[in-house]
Formats: sequence, C-alpha cells, structure tokens
Amino acid sequence: MEDINIRQPQQAQDTGEVVLRFTGSVEKSELREGLRVAGTFRRLRWLAAAGALFIALLGVRVDAEGGSVGIGHVAAAAVYAAVFGLLAPRQIVTHAFRAQQAHDGAACVVDGTGIAAVLDGTDIKRLGWDEMTRYHETPNLYAVAGRTGLKSWRMVLPKRLLTAPDAELLGAVLDSRLRRS
Repeated sequence: MEDINIRQPQQAQDTGEVVLRFTGSVEKSELREGLRVAGTFRRLRWLAAAGALFIALLGVRVDAEGGSVGIGHVAAAAVYAAVFGLLAPRQIVTHAFRAQQAHDGAACVVDGTGIAAVLDGTDIKRLGWDEMTRYHETPNLYAVAGRTGLKSWRMVLPKRLLTAPDAELLGAVLDSRLRRS
C-alpha cells in the first residue's frame, strides 16, 4: 500500500486554494445510506421506542386486585412507534433529496477552510472544518457529520462522483481533519 501525502491539503488551509472540486447529484439510495451510517435513523428509532413505551406505561393501572392495561394507550403507543420508527426516516430522506434537487448542478468544493456547495460561483452553504465532528466511510460514500450551534447536520459525498485518486485524497483529507466513526 502506498503512502498518501496529506501535506498538500494542510498547506491549502493557509492559502484557501481548492483541493478537490466535483459536480453531480446524490441519489436517494445514497442519502438513505449516508443517513443510516451516520446514526440518524438509529437515534430516531430509539426515541420512537422510548416514546411508545412511555405512552403504553401511562395506560398501566395497578391496584389491590391486580393490574390492567388501557387498550387506548397501547394503540396510541403502536401508532407513535409506527410513525416515528417507520414513516419519519422515509420522510427525512425524501426531504433531504428534495433539498438537494433544488440545488442541482452545484459543485462540491473541498479546500483548506472546509467543504462548500457552490452554484454559479457563489457559496450556497459553507461548512468549516471546526463545525465538522466526524465522518463515516462506506464502499460507496463518505458521510460527514457536524454541528452548527444547536443544529446537527449530515453531508453525503458519493465516491462515484470522484476519480479513484480523488476519492483517496478526500479520504486522506477527512482522516487528517476529522475523527472516523
């Protein structure tokens, strides 16, 4: 295995020059995979299970003759779990896909200051390296996670949009700047 020289991206931090630039759209399956590996759905399902359990426990009544469970609370818990455990992840992916399609034709630029989406020479969204916390790598993509204030976000960078050397360079840049999960 050859050594990858990651000094070039670190030098680019001082000058702000572009290290990588690629254009293309993210597919819905890639968004789903990126959000899944970043843990978005796992947290949502835990929240759905905890909320459903809480709702079901509200209907439990224990007295001297034994216990009883209110069927209405059990039904409400099942509906809550179905909505937040099954339907919400699909809605999140659909919303993210529509937001990405609104900026179709934007280029992704990775440079010394961070990662930016650029459309017609203007930054749509720029995320600095200090706002990014970790990244996940799969055979098909990189999923970068971060936090801006109280808002957490995920960014999906498909490897199919990059040439093999550029994908390795992006992996080296992410390794040098972020924690791998």
